[in-house]
Amino acid sequence: MIIRDNVLSESGLEDLKDSLIYNQAIPWHWNDHKVTANDGTDTIIHTVYRDNTPLSDSFNKIHTYFSVPLDICTWFRIKVNCTWREQESRVFGWHRDFGPLESPEKFKAMKTAVYYCTTTDGPTVFQDSEDKVECIENRLVTFDSTRFHSGMSHIEGNTRRIVINFNYF
Repeated sequence: MIIRDNVLSESGLEDLKDSLIYNQAIPWHWNDHKVTANDGTDTIIHTVYRDNTPLSDSFNKIHTYFSVPLDICTWFRIKVNCTWREQESRVFGWHRDFGPLESPEKFKAMKTAVYYCTTTDGPTVFQDSEDKVECIENRLVTFDSTRFHSGMSHIEGNTRRIVINFNYF
């Protein structure tokens, strides 16, 4: 696992906030779950890239800002997730960033990265260890996609926990 702070310059961070994070023209899609059906967490998502296709006008900007720090060969998926402050802190649900019917062997070379757009007390945690990555604005964590992980709800900090999830080779 690699954790990097201040990944974007101050001007890059402000540009990302203006053009994506706080841009009210960006299409967000509501889900009645975060990880699995009926998990009790409403979330909104903005899918940027999937199935070898850019799906958002934000793709070029995100690619420009993150392809070098992530040293990517090719994107698999890029998705922006947003959840809201809750009354209690809890694990959203253990998962890997590929389908449950997919063979982990197929994805052993894939990496997952989480870029934190807001600061909250909702960390990313890992099922196989005590590792915990705090949700701090402009932080990027990278880890093997075969690791079971989860975000956690937050009770302090920004009203919204907004992260960009990257899956790439």
